[in-house]
Amino acid sequence: MHCVILCTYNGEKYLEKQIRSIMEQDREDFCLLYSDDGSSDSTKAILQSMQEKYGKRMMAFPRPMKTGSPAKHFLSILSALAKGEVEIDNLEYIFLADQDDDWFPDKLSKTISVIGEEERKFGESLPILCHTDCSLVNARGELLAKSYKRYQKLPGASYRFSRLLLQNHVTGASVGINKALLQYCKEIPEQVKMHDHWLALLANCFGEIQYLPYATYAYRQHGENVLGAKKASILQECGDRLAASGEKDKEEIIHTSYRALFAQGRELKRLFGDELPEIKRKVLEAFLSLEGKSRLGKITTMALFGIYPYPLYRGIGAMLFLDS
Repeated sequence: MHCVILCTYNGEKYLEKQIRSIMEQDREDFCLLYSDDGSSDSTKAILQSMQEKYGKRMMAFPRPMKTGSPAKHFLSILSALAKGEVEIDNLEYIFLADQDDDWFPDKLSKTISVIGEEERKFGESLPILCHTDCSLVNARGELLAKSYKRYQKLPGASYRFSRLLLQNHVTGASVGINKALLQYCKEIPEQVKMHDHWLALLANCFGEIQYLPYATYAYRQHGENVLGAKKASILQECGDRLAASGEKDKEEIIHTSYRALFAQGRELKRLFGDELPEIKRKVLEAFLSLEGKSRLGKITTMALFGIYPYPLYRGIGAMLFLDS
């Protein structure tokens, strides 16, 4: 039995359509475990109505949640699953779902096939994360881009640890993991940039990441997204960076993002420092040392250890603007 985790918060507008797209997959060997984070709209009523429709294939997370963020919400449920606090018969793979997307009918089948093939080759003890591409649609469901990866100019299958510390390219709603990776989710980090970034780091450190270059769902871009998709543009991004250097509010947004990355790195060291492979432990130490270095020291360390994002102009931008 596989498990799809759906976290909700004030998601009434698109929730029913999303649940239908999940429950009408081309296979039925899964349950939908849902949890609400204290919605004030009709989200809870929709969840109850949909559970009445689909019966035992849907189940509510067995304790009330109020985490205040998608990252803590998802990680709290993953932790509970890892600790056996939620009983799912013969649990195999775990998938994450956002409240406002639209899954394609073969999303689970495609991802399950990839994870299963890797387990057949390397064994079920290897932690595995599989993520996929997605299409991008607007609030009305009209297609904006066939490939989110190309739209954002993100590397699909580049998993260098030094880059991943600074730049995440794993989208949470596309993620599927096996039980071996789930076991690393027992401890909830005190500070984390996002849950998908954290899972990608764990998979990179202790197992492997597989990328399926196939759109398995439609990511819905609308005004209420916690994180939105903005088309990548070299000139626009460089202009925004330069403009931010003279505006305190924009500078603070950039610095806050970098501080969150460093805090996440410190949590990785605190929780798993002793278990990390030596080469990755050294890269992590180098990354964390950037906080106390001069501009020249930062650039030198980043270049030496490959701690910079993709593509090249973003790497140059990080070297010039990274600060804590």
